[in-house]
Amino acid sequence: MIKFMKGSIALCRLDKPIGIYLIFWPALAAAVISTNVISNLNVLAIIMIGSILVRSIGCVINDILDKDIDSKVERTKSRPLASGQLTTLEGWIIFSILAICILALLIQTNLQTVIVSSVFGCMIILYPLMKRFFLGPQLFLGITFNPVFIVHAITESISLGSFIFFFAIFCWVVAYDTYYGLCDIEDDKKLGINSTPLWWKTRTQNLIFVFQFLFVASLYFVGNFYALSNYWIIALMVISLFFVYQSYLAKNNEYLCAFKNNNLVGMILCLFLLFEIYFIQ
Repeated sequence: MIKFMKGSIALCRLDKPIGIYLIFWPALAAAVISTNVISNLNVLAIIMIGSILVRSIGCVINDILDKDIDSKVERTKSRPLASGQLTTLEGWIIFSILAICILALLIQTNLQTVIVSSVFGCMIILYPLMKRFFLGPQLFLGITFNPVFIVHAITESISLGSFIFFFAIFCWVVAYDTYYGLCDIEDDKKLGINSTPLWWKTRTQNLIFVFQFLFVASLYFVGNFYALSNYWIIALMVISLFFVYQSYLAKNNEYLCAFKNNNLVGMILCLFLLFEIYFIQ
């Protein structure tokens, strides 16, 4: 049982929470601009628990479908399914438990949220296969692990602003996951796995910059749509400085550090939004 519990924690990456943060921050930001999240503890709880569950189930289905690939990659060969610490059946059991928990969470929301979440749930299952058939799986990830529409469905506030914010988060996810893809570029070449770094080749850093620019530009229009103050411009400037720092890290081949630095980007995004909504407006 202890072995199974340790394996389950590792399989869900609960010992590596960066992925949870990168779902939670944009989800929280989407909630802050659409509802009084501080007083609506139900929405806040759904976002927090949902971020953990969605990231976990994404990791589990990824490892189930990529078990044979992970065993051949230095960075992933020690994962529970690839190393044999857990069996594939145990992986499916964990997946089923997480799916039931997510369903129980969705029951607390509304029909619109259930429908929207079902679409994104199917995409989560399909994502691990994209690297086999699609040149830019990071583009698919930018849609799949993008919580804006789900959160705005919960708060019943889907609008033009939702689409702008969704596009912003899409660009951000593509940028930071391309840094993550650079960590495995040599293994991906050998195994014939697709990724944006392999697709973009020498243009990778330039295109990361393009997506980061689109992220910041889209956030500017989000600010206009929701009538945010000039303090929002300061937030965008701070975020831009973080992107410059990430470029510096990438030049020194510290791709994983560049990827993880986006946790601070998400934190800054949320802090400025909270400051704007609760102290300025």
